[in-house]
Amino acid sequence: MNFQDWYTDTVDIWRVVPTTTNSLTTNTLTELYTAIPCRIYQSDSAPINMEQTAAYVKQADRLMCDISVDIQPGDQLIIHRGAGLGRTAPDIRAFAADPNLYFEPFGAVLPGLAHQEIRLLQQEIVKGGASHGTDLDGTGAAAEVHRASD
Repeated sequence: MNFQDWYTDTVDIWRVVPTTTNSLTTNTLTELYTAIPCRIYQSDSAPINMEQTAAYVKQADRLMCDISVDIQPGDQLIIHRGAGLGRTAPDIRAFAADPNLYFEPFGAVLPGLAHQEIRLLQQEIVKGGASHGTDLDGTGAAAEVHRASD
């Protein structure tokens, strides 16, 4: 068994990086890595919470990937479910917690088990009328379906 065979998803890693231009330092959200093999698991089925102004969902899943991948706490992760299998599904935006590293045990009976697990925080405002995987305007967001009023 090898965890590489379990990585059915891919992740893009974004990090806030300080950039200095003309003696002025600004923080810029920068994409560092693209299409890194990974897998989301232990998906919880958190309910949609209703408030007076909006509905929101807050989920806490885990992401598993190779131990060599540079993920730091606070990184923004865009996860493409099923991309490792050539499938398309709505992207998931989450934020990384501290990675837990699991090293290969010496003399392991099953090689290839070294990996890291990262707890994810996913909290989004729920948008009604969204269509899964439809990016009509090129912004990366799902297009909204407008219904004619009666």
